[in-house]
Amino acid sequence: MRFGAFLNACVALTVLTIPVAADRVGAEVGQACFPVSESGVVMGYGAGDIEEGKCRPLLMIWHVGFNLKEFSPGQSEARGNAISFFLEPQVNPVVTPSTDVEFGIGIGLKYMHYITDRLSIYCMASVGPHWMTLQTESQANGFVFSDMAGVGLLIFLTYRSALNMEFRARHLSNASLAEPNGGVNSCFGAVGYSVFF
Repeated sequence: MRFGAFLNACVALTVLTIPVAADRVGAEVGQACFPVSESGVVMGYGAGDIEEGKCRPLLMIWHVGFNLKEFSPGQSEARGNAISFFLEPQVNPVVTPSTDVEFGIGIGLKYMHYITDRLSIYCMASVGPHWMTLQTESQANGFVFSDMAGVGLLIFLTYRSALNMEFRARHLSNASLAEPNGGVNSCFGAVGYSVFF
């Protein structure tokens, strides 16, 4: 439960900063909308503890990023570090303890730091509405919120495309809209492919 409260606080802080960052950048460039800067797919496998044992969801995510701010290049001479706003529509099958599904959208922020022209690390956090069909004594099924924090590594295959490897920690709960609301905490290993614009 402490993990869930900590993750909720981190993600809430992240999401609250999105409008402020968007207003500042929009004022600088004279507009309030941003072009798509990244589009990619993420597939992953995770495990979490529930009353009945292990919960094992599979991630199937479309990641769409919108550049908010670029910083002067660090170690990389050609690329600048960046903060982006992202959306992650997803449909996640659950294979254990029974065949179920989660679906929803994550809304968050991502910070990328280039180590070299071909290598970048990043951290990200998101929150968003989800729906789950999983039947467990730990958490009421139906509407929940998904809070996620993650770190990853991008390996650029070309200037505009990259493979990524990441670790995610996620908390699902419904803000006490229904009982039980013990939450479902999961950790994920994931891989993906992204195109940058």
